[in-house]
Amino acid sequence: MRAHAFALPIVLVLVVVVGLMSAIMLERQSAQRHTTQRQLGWYQEHHARLGLQEAIEAWIKALPSSLDLGTVLPPDGHFLDLKLRGGNLAVVSLLERQNAVLIDLAAVGTVSFDDAAAVIQACDAVFGPDGPPDGYRSVGPVALSAHTASPELIEVAAQAITQDAAIAKAFASSLIADREANGGRSSANAIGYAIADASAEPDIRSRLSRMFTVRPTLYYATVELRSSTVGPAAARYGGYFVISNRSSSDRTAFLTWENIGVE
Repeated sequence: MRAHAFALPIVLVLVVVVGLMSAIMLERQSAQRHTTQRQLGWYQEHHARLGLQEAIEAWIKALPSSLDLGTVLPPDGHFLDLKLRGGNLAVVSLLERQNAVLIDLAAVGTVSFDDAAAVIQACDAVFGPDGPPDGYRSVGPVALSAHTASPELIEVAAQAITQDAAIAKAFASSLIADREANGGRSSANAIGYAIADASAEPDIRSRLSRMFTVRPTLYYATVELRSSTVGPAAARYGGYFVISNRSSSDRTAFLTWENIGVE
């Protein structure tokens, strides 16, 4: 009887130990399974993202070298729907983004560096911590787009360069008037006209012509993966790219490309 009484606790201890070991093994298996699933999901997402980037890049390279991409983009940027294997859609939107102010000046040449830095300081002083209505960017050319930069930013940038409020106001007013007269897109000579209307000195003229452009090359691509044309997107990718206006075998280059999440 005493032997049976002694054996019962041993059995209970063994049951508890076996139960704990089983629980630990199951937990490890579950963790390994989740880790494998995460790695597989990352692998699939990574290659899907790169595949879409390559598809867009190949399509852009096929465009005529003389085409100004901004002239064919709709206002909302929705430009292309790609039918994917399995029936899903990749909804592609392209927006010109050279209206935002470049804040990473590491690659800016010495000729434009001081003016670019002055524009950043002026934006900080005028617009505060929220920044200009056009926003900031860390990639692309330093020049601002005459087509899409806001009137407020154009005047602030022009004053940062000229240090003359009257010249800056005249320059901005002329540039905006030209844009409005041409259906929302500046004419080929809009910057030259605006410089002349502002009666700027020769040195100021060259600096303004470097800071503003009517041939922007920086765009932002957004891709939404959808199971249908309606309903929320399952995934969203986006990135900045530069497109050259010259004939070349390498007419475009993505500067960034990442998973930007769904809204």
